[in-house]
Amino acid sequence: MRQQAIRNPKLAVGAVVALALAALVGCGGGGGEAEAPGAFVMSQNAYEEWEIGLVEMRILKNDEFADPARSPLREADVPGFEALDYYFPRADLRFRTPFLAEAGSDTVMLAKRKGGEVPYIRRGRVRFRHDGRVHELPVFGPANTSAGNYLWLPFTDLTTGKETYAGGRYLDIELDADGMVDLDFNFAYNPLCMYNAEKWNCTLPPAESHLDFAVEAGEKIWAGGAGH
Repeated sequence: MRQQAIRNPKLAVGAVVALALAALVGCGGGGGEAEAPGAFVMSQNAYEEWEIGLVEMRILKNDEFADPARSPLREADVPGFEALDYYFPRADLRFRTPFLAEAGSDTVMLAKRKGGEVPYIRRGRVRFRHDGRVHELPVFGPANTSAGNYLWLPFTDLTTGKETYAGGRYLDIELDADGMVDLDFNFAYNPLCMYNAEKWNCTLPPAESHLDFAVEAGEKIWAGGAGH
C-alpha cells in the first residue's frame, strides 16, 4: 500500500520491466560483494544537499498533514497537529545498491491490518551491508497496475512496535538508468493507518521483510493523536 505523495513518482510498466531485466543481466545471480554494498559515501557538498532535501521533504509532508483538505489524519487530530516525529538524518543508513530482479513474476498475498489479503508481484530484492553483515529485502509491485506501476519495499526492524509503528514502515523504490537503487532508510514512512486506523487498512510487511537491527532513521511513531 503506497500512499506518500512526496518522493514517489510512478514508473511506467514498460520502464520497470526493462530496468529490472537490465539489472538482472548486469548484476548476475550470485551473492558477490558488489551486490551488498555498504553505506553510500557522500562528499561534504553532496551530504549537505542530501540533508537539505530530506528536511524539505519533511516540511512539505508536515504541511500536507496540517491541511484539512489533504490531511490523512482523523479530523479531530488536524487542528492540534504540529509535526511528525522523525529520527535525525543518518547517512550511514543510505545505500546505493543493485536491484536484483526476480526471473519470474509470482503473485504473493500480503496480509492487511484489519484482515484479508492483497495480491502483489515480487519484483526482486535488494542487498546491503550494515555493521559488517549482509541484509536482504524483497521488493514488490502491484498485481493490479490500473493505478500505475511502482516498486515498494515494506519492512520491520528492531524498532518496530517500540519507537516506530507496530505495523512496519514503507519505502518507495526507484531505479536509475543503470538499474541501481538509492536505498535510503531516512525516507522510511509510516502506513496511513498509523494516523487514522478507522479509515485505512494497511498492508503488513511479510516475515521475510524483517531486519534484525534497529533502523533508527525515517519516521517514528507519531504521538500527537489517537489515530492508531
